[in-house]
Amino acid sequence: MLSQVIEKTEFSLKINNMQMQGLVFGEAQKKPILALHGWLDNAASFELLAAQIQSRKIIALDLAGHGRSSHRPLDQSYYIWDNVTDIYRVMQALSIEKIDLIGHSLGASIAMLFAACFPEKVDKLFLIDGGAPLVCSTAKLPAKMAVAIRQRAKDRSGIVKCYPNIQSMVDARANSRFPVSQTASKLLVARGAREAAGGYCWSTDPALLLSSIKRLSQLEIEVFLKAVKSPVHIYLADQGLSHDRWQPYFSLFENKKITTIVGNHHLHMQQSGAKEIGFLIDSVNARVD
Repeated sequence: MLSQVIEKTEFSLKINNMQMQGLVFGEAQKKPILALHGWLDNAASFELLAAQIQSRKIIALDLAGHGRSSHRPLDQSYYIWDNVTDIYRVMQALSIEKIDLIGHSLGASIAMLFAACFPEKVDKLFLIDGGAPLVCSTAKLPAKMAVAIRQRAKDRSGIVKCYPNIQSMVDARANSRFPVSQTASKLLVARGAREAAGGYCWSTDPALLLSSIKRLSQLEIEVFLKAVKSPVHIYLADQGLSHDRWQPYFSLFENKKITTIVGNHHLHMQQSGAKEIGFLIDSVNARVD
């Protein structure tokens, strides 16, 4: 259950010959936070959290290849830095000079990279169970690249999985590797399902499941982390991704506050996690305002 009724409107932008879609939650006159979802999720992943944030409106974007946004061209890979370019263009299209960013998982990594590249455009960062891209040992780069190229050379026509009805799709998402509630799953499916022969499937681009041909090295990631100048508020799930992986990275932020919250990797899509994160974000904004 949502704690309150919130305004929700759809928006669409033409960005670099692609249609970028998203949702705006909250009252139009409030200062915005741009929200970036996790891998294979969509803008609806922020609806439960948006209902708990009183101080801001939330502009939640469907990243390229997700939700209702366009897929990238067939010959173009899904590199994380292309999302950074998309965010830059979205801010241009919305005539926003500076903004707060909130990101979950993949979205947290994109938010961090954007803040590192454009510190003058980011006021505050709110990162949910994430904060930096997956690292790859330089010694393994040739083998990783070979795997990714072989994947792209295969026939991928049968990669899309279909479900006989919407409820089966909701159940599958609710009980996936990173489980969410039925309420949260219904929100994701409502935005991310499309009709297909024999039932329904995700609108998500199947190419997102392919390994990346090129990854950033640890040294490269550390350079970006050190370049972030804005205050960073980090919300970690006590049952989320490995904290040992994040701690060395988070130590490189100049100005940070880390809070551990009960929940799994999608803690912002659980009622208790959304409530606590919403309270913390409102508290930060109240101190600033």
